[in-house]
Amino acid sequence: MCDFQMIKTISFRSILGLGFAAIFSQAVMADEGLTQAEANTIVKEDLASAQVMAEVCPAVIGQNAKFDSNIKVLIQSYLAEYSDKAMSYEKMQSDSEYKAVLDEARKAAKETSADEQKMVCGDVLDYEA
Repeated sequence: MCDFQMIKTISFRSILGLGFAAIFSQAVMADEGLTQAEANTIVKEDLASAQVMAEVCPAVIGQNAKFDSNIKVLIQSYLAEYSDKAMSYEKMQSDSEYKAVLDEARKAAKETSADEQKMVCGDVLDYEA
């Protein structure tokens, strides 16, 4: 597992905010002075956030095709930043570091208020790629 750990128990919205900031700013991680391992960890955190949203949001906002589409767009844009271009979302599910990050994101989501969850889910629903 990578020594660089950015995993913290913070609010669901804070976790997602990092991912959205990366998408909206379209910043190149290499320019931030991160090692490849650190950049890959950030990608895993972003993917975990998207996966947790896909798990949580249907119960909050109902089934929604636009939401599902936006989650897929986010996942693909996060994967595009991963160093191994052959990595897929499906392959990521078996990565031990990803599993740990995903568990932490799920815990954070459980500790988040229903209002915050609804706001985050609404942000994804309103996201325009």
